[in-house]
Amino acid sequence: MLDFAKRVTVVMTVKNDPAGCRLTLSSLLRQTRAPDEIIVVDGGSTDETADVVRQFRSAAPPVRLIVSPGANIAAGRNIGTQAAVGEIVATTDAGCRAAPDWLANLVRPFDEDPSAEFVAGLYRVEGHTLFETVVGLTTMRGQLDPVCPETFNPSGRSLAYTKAVWSRASGWPEWVDFSEDTLFDHKMRRLNVQWRFAGDAVVDWRPRRSLHALAKQFYHYGTGRGHTQIGAADFAYNLRNLAATLVTLAACLVTRWAIPLVLVVWAYFYAWTFHQKAVEIVRRTRRWPAYPLCLCVTWVVLLSNLTGYLVGTWQRWIDRDRYQHRMRAYLGTL
Repeated sequence: MLDFAKRVTVVMTVKNDPAGCRLTLSSLLRQTRAPDEIIVVDGGSTDETADVVRQFRSAAPPVRLIVSPGANIAAGRNIGTQAAVGEIVATTDAGCRAAPDWLANLVRPFDEDPSAEFVAGLYRVEGHTLFETVVGLTTMRGQLDPVCPETFNPSGRSLAYTKAVWSRASGWPEWVDFSEDTLFDHKMRRLNVQWRFAGDAVVDWRPRRSLHALAKQFYHYGTGRGHTQIGAADFAYNLRNLAATLVTLAACLVTRWAIPLVLVVWAYFYAWTFHQKAVEIVRRTRRWPAYPLCLCVTWVVLLSNLTGYLVGTWQRWIDRDRYQHRMRAYLGTL
């Protein structure tokens, strides 16, 4: 029987999401291992989100609200971590539903191994419609195939770390508004921390509900990757494919004989490449419309991500102090 000697604080950031906040807090209050406290950092909500959090203040474990207008996700996590009473901090996002044993499984490595400093948890799709389910299966790692613990970079919606290693890492990177958890993961790897994987520490996460919301989400992700240049090789590959498609389209202006070439290029890069994934999603959902929906979601994600990446790369070039110099200093490459 473990003695649970280490105190645990759960930190959650939120802005203008009362329903998501209520969902997540309700699930955190039903954990088999209760946290010592829950800290919600509100980045300046203009609706009833803060009031929803206050409704949970009398709960056990105690729920604390910190309002910090203008704070982005990284800044909110830093604020929450700094204020935490726990030696261990677990993070999640508003809108996630933590499984009852999420926290117990997430912090077990710290109980079993005193040298553990960082634990990666998992997340899974909670789709309420076929569209949401397909979006989750198409875009989220670990939904169709098991993740590799050695290479998996966890999302801030399900991970934990010691306050000591957070301090050693100089906290979360506040100068990036997107992909902050990916950069934080890279910092942990650069520090060679004692990294553990908890594949049974799961939160359910509801994907975006429309193509417009999905495009906006992945545009922001792409912008963050442009700022950090993490995964640049993957973007270069997709840009090459897009360039090849555009060249063949341009050739159609010269000769109609180029039309079959356009169809072949498009079919290979944007249909056949994702055929097996689409077939697997049809098998999982038992709905044949999932096949064209998977391809449509893939195209929206690719184009939105690439557009965001190009914009982020441009912003990185014109604001070197913010995106290049600070990142190099953060990762210890200066």
